Amino acid sequence: MSRRTRSGAQFSPYELLNLPNSLRSFEIIQTNISLDALLHNAVADDDRYAAEQDAANYSSDDDWVDEDDDEATASSTLPPTPPSPLTPLSSPSPSALPSPQSSRATSPQPPTVSIEKTRRKIQAANRRKQRRQRQHAGETPYDKHPDARYSQAHRQQGSHTVHFDLADAPAAAGAWVGRRRANATHRIVTLPELLDEGGEVVEWNGRDPKLIVDDQGRIIAILLGTPEDDEWPGVIKDAVAAMARARKEAIRSGEWRVGSVHRRGTHLPVRDGVSFGGGQKKPGNLCHSRFMQRLIRRLLRNKSIQRIAGFQSMGLALYAPKLYRYYCKVLRALFKNHPKLIHTFRNSIFPAITLNCGDAVAFEHCDMLNCVHGLCPVTSGGDFNHVLGGHLYLRQLRLILQFPSGATILIPSGCLDHGNTPIQPDETRYSITQYAAGGLFRWAAYGFQSAKTLLAQPGGEDVKRAFDGVPGSRWKWSLDLFSKHNELDADRVAVFQC
Repeated sequence: MSRRTRSGAQFSPYELLNLPNSLRSFEIIQTNISLDALLHNAVADDDRYAAEQDAANYSSDDDWVDEDDDEATASSTLPPTPPSPLTPLSSPSPSALPSPQSSRATSPQPPTVSIEKTRRKIQAANRRKQRRQRQHAGETPYDKHPDARYSQAHRQQGSHTVHFDLADAPAAAGAWVGRRRANATHRIVTLPELLDEGGEVVEWNGRDPKLIVDDQGRIIAILLGTPEDDEWPGVIKDAVAAMARARKEAIRSGEWRVGSVHRRGTHLPVRDGVSFGGGQKKPGNLCHSRFMQRLIRRLLRNKSIQRIAGFQSMGLALYAPKLYRYYCKVLRALFKNHPKLIHTFRNSIFPAITLNCGDAVAFEHCDMLNCVHGLCPVTSGGDFNHVLGGHLYLRQLRLILQFPSGATILIPSGCLDHGNTPIQPDETRYSITQYAAGGLFRWAAYGFQSAKTLLAQPGGEDVKRAFDGVPGSRWKWSLDLFSKHNELDADRVAVFQC
């Protein structure tokens, strides 16, 4: 192939191949650099980087780091960037490399022992993980029972009695869900206002359990406290950090705007799980946008959030064993009959969760669609003074509960009005709540169908009446699921044989 220039001359790129040998000679520059040594160092660096990457990937908790988060960047544990072949991090001088004679005399050193040690650790961890998966294969949250030693180790404080009978709490006809109330006021009630209305502050250290009982001795609220674990503050801190990152991501993507108001507050609520009600024709998994699916997946994979969920579930088992058994019986049948329903956690019986991300101070409200005869656990987190603000108050009980960061409380959120007092301007508060919709229990009781479908069948009205009973009778039956404080030990033995 030849080309012509503007002057008319022709040339070919292959003409150089036909030059005389005298013109194609080249100069040789002799160096002391050993190619074997260079290749050996490159291979060793590559093996070391691969081992560090494997270790980093194994220990990852699937959390993400914001690029503009200075604190996260400063404490990053990512492995160092591999050296580029074009711009090596450190180029050894020729004098530092062995000469060809010395390289032949001395064999290359094998990779460092630390690389093999790291690989063995990763392999051993993978084997342990596979053993645990085989051990728990087919296990459901309803197969877990509280450790008998827990109640002995936990330093329970005395009970606090209120002048209230849970039988007088508002419940809808059939006693599956709470009674519908007026529209939400969208107002935060302050501590002085509650005190002026006759509210009583319950001082609490947030660690040792304390029980709230009605005048019949029923345990209607549980100040569960924290596990006997020195690492628990770190668990709460890690969960709060994950929710703070989720809040940043939601704001950055435009999925949520600061100042948005909903019936429970102005914080970002991230919900997931199985629910029924509000127009649904049957129980189903909550639906989300693609962005929220990604956000929720990362939150629920967080090990600290999983630990909190498991502690909340075991708290219900320990202080409301009959109610816990009822949840297990109904929800096990529900998930078995509807295999497409997805558990949020493997260590919690609650079918749904709400993570309140950022300044989670709730308006006064009642979760009327929750199971009216159930208990909902709430765990607080963040940096706030629990004596000055962040209290959880129960309107009908006239109680104002101190609620320190890291503590857990269980309340009948489907039949009692509740909310939080405001925190200080420079403080932060987050919370994690699990719950069960009352419609799930009604759906299971009616033969895994709605009341409308049941009544359309021959004899359906008789079947429904058998479950519901005369007005008010089923609510009285539901009250027997709440343990009395002087019968708690006997209920634990009867339910868990411990």
